[in-house]
Amino acid sequence: MQTTIENAHATFARIAAEKPTNLKLADAYGELAMVHHAQDLAHPAEAAYKNALLLAPGDKRWPYLLGHLYNDTARQSEAMQCFEAVLKIDGDDALALLSLGEVALAHGDVDRAQQVFDKLQHDKAARPAALAGLGKVALARRDYTKAVTHLEESLQLWPNGSKLRHPLAVAYQALGERDKAAQALRGYSANGQEPSIPDPLADALGAKAASSRALLRRGQRYGQSGQFDLARQAFQAAAQADPTNAEILANLGISLANLGQLEAAQKSLIESLRIDDKNATAQMSLAVVYDRQGLDQQAIGRYLAAIERDGKNVQARVYLADAKMRAGLALEAASLYREAFGISPSARIRLSLSYALLRSGQFAEAKKQLEAGLAEDGSNQSIANALARVLAAVPDASLRDGQRALSIAKQLFEATKSPDAGQTFAMAMAETGDFEQAVKLQQETVIVYDRMGASAMKPFLERNLAQYQQKKATREPWSATDVMFRPRSPAVSLKP
Repeated sequence: MQTTIENAHATFARIAAEKPTNLKLADAYGELAMVHHAQDLAHPAEAAYKNALLLAPGDKRWPYLLGHLYNDTARQSEAMQCFEAVLKIDGDDALALLSLGEVALAHGDVDRAQQVFDKLQHDKAARPAALAGLGKVALARRDYTKAVTHLEESLQLWPNGSKLRHPLAVAYQALGERDKAAQALRGYSANGQEPSIPDPLADALGAKAASSRALLRRGQRYGQSGQFDLARQAFQAAAQADPTNAEILANLGISLANLGQLEAAQKSLIESLRIDDKNATAQMSLAVVYDRQGLDQQAIGRYLAAIERDGKNVQARVYLADAKMRAGLALEAASLYREAFGISPSARIRLSLSYALLRSGQFAEAKKQLEAGLAEDGSNQSIANALARVLAAVPDASLRDGQRALSIAKQLFEATKSPDAGQTFAMAMAETGDFEQAVKLQQETVIVYDRMGASAMKPFLERNLAQYQQKKATREPWSATDVMFRPRSPAVSLKP
């Protein structure tokens, strides 16, 4: 790093000594600024960019890069001014428009963000990113219908934009379309991507990073913005500069995993942990890589290691509990879910705990958890559905309440028309003695599942149907092979 900076200063001094034109000297200052910027040395980079601007006020490279320097250092107002300066030089510059829109939105200037994203959407290459921006603007304005329209179109044009599915889910939830919200969340990844456009200046800047430390920080910033390919390149360069740095290798493995390159990710993470096995993040990441490959036992070992190194790691506990459930160890899973809930309560963990309790035959405790969940959030359809099934069909008669099950299930089915809710409604009908309607609804539900191609569900559905036809209520709320007892979060979904 020191050598790179010394060489950059020597090059600048040589050019300056030749009494160059203003434009050539501006280029020299700009190159010097980029070298400092690439090493995350903000103050000398800022000074050099400003000199380049004074000498070449019509060159849009320098205000653009200075804007990103300011944004990287949380100086958003100044960043916006720089991107506005670029647009005074070239009002159609797509990169400046996108950067300005993103910074304006983050800074709370929704009107300006709207203006620039509106203009940007007419650029074909930038349209997916512009629509994503417009969707977020609409969400900020609580115009949820428009938010859905823009975000859905952005995802059609950029299908890999998994990070956009969270704001899309928020918009659907606000519109009361809970099934669509749930579907959007299933495709969401916090480490996913958002639509972008190629940025040659950013690439050139990244190429000037010399130290492994600077490359590491640059890769981390790319990763945080969902640009995993650029993150991978930065981490690979950092690893070449410092091949025994465990943190760099861990970050490289994480980027490779996010790109779906699981074997390479596994190799990098194993090497990172060979150097330093105390890194909880690396242990967790390797566990996720194993999980995505269906290697449950290896994943379990690494989740345990992550928890040993980070006692409050909620995600590791939940994913470990999921793996225990898939292995048929429901009691162990319930203990882990309970620990995770104690650290960071959430509806997802409560529901998972309830299923683990049900699978292990602890029906009263499961009912208690579901009652508490519904009391906290009466709109949670998954918890309502599970509670209705418990009230309608658990073997313990003291826990059943057919009328209440019928009330919950009827409301849920009318709101969603989902086959899952249909099953529950039929169970409640049978429990309250309305076998004729239970048979009719169960037959309709079987047809829906057939059309969905869900053949694995058929034996369970037909068993319950046979019970209703014999005027008997079911005592099997879920099949033992139900997907609820084999949980797998989207972050560890199996990769082909």
